[in-house]
Amino acid sequence: MKQPDPPQDPSPNPPATPHQPGTTPPSPPLGGTGAPQPWPPSATRAPSAPPPGGARGNRFGAVVLGIAVLALLASFGSAVVSWRALDQARTARDIASARSPLVVPTATPAGSESSSLPSSSDPVGTPDGGGGPGEAPRSPGQPPELDERTVYKPKYEAQSLTLNPADCFTEMRVDLDEPRANVGSNGAEFAMDPDCQSAAPNVQLRTGVAGSEVARAGMRPQECADAIRAAPIANDARVPLRKGGFLCISTNFAKARESRDEWRMVLVEVVSISNDRAVVIKATAWDIPQD
Repeated sequence: MKQPDPPQDPSPNPPATPHQPGTTPPSPPLGGTGAPQPWPPSATRAPSAPPPGGARGNRFGAVVLGIAVLALLASFGSAVVSWRALDQARTARDIASARSPLVVPTATPAGSESSSLPSSSDPVGTPDGGGGPGEAPRSPGQPPELDERTVYKPKYEAQSLTLNPADCFTEMRVDLDEPRANVGSNGAEFAMDPDCQSAAPNVQLRTGVAGSEVARAGMRPQECADAIRAAPIANDARVPLRKGGFLCISTNFAKARESRDEWRMVLVEVVSISNDRAVVIKATAWDIPQD
């Protein structure tokens, strides 16, 4: 026998939608009826992209930070250099102060200064003109030292003399102060001997006269003085003459003082020598200061 069908619900509900993993199930309808509610918009919306200007702002901030760091380093380096320069300046000042002697004035009793210190009118040196401050005084009659500080005064230049003795055995004396040939023995600087038995005439310096054969054309008086000091002619020596030769001669200092004349330096040139033993010389002289 056929069973009757069960009675149907006049308001049927739609079949239930199966639950999906990762989603939120919908709320049941109020009162048991009505259409199901839609899913919340936020449940299925895709994540939003970052704002387009974010990366550019980060790079700009890094550049600004780097510039600030470089500026800080530069200022630190400038400070180090300035400190080093200041330290070197102080060191140089200390060295200069250490090298300069410290002068401490000493107390002088009243009234003693004028007697202990020389006045501007007091003479400097020795009574006979030799020696300045710090130099040993020279004895009277001793010639002063000649050096590069000596100031020579020209006396005459290129004066020609002809020495022509009467015969082979007669000397002719020469005074270089004027100059003059054929003078007496008292004022002569040298005597020329024709010496016919030798190869050439010769000269012999008088006592107190100094000379040197180490001479040449154009020599200055101080050069002659140096030659006489380094290579003098020996006392009583006879010096043969040759054409084109030169002699440096200094006059007698003691006789110059006695006669109140000047002490002189003379450069003598032998211009020619003839067959009869006549000799032509040319002399240039300078006055030597005695003070």
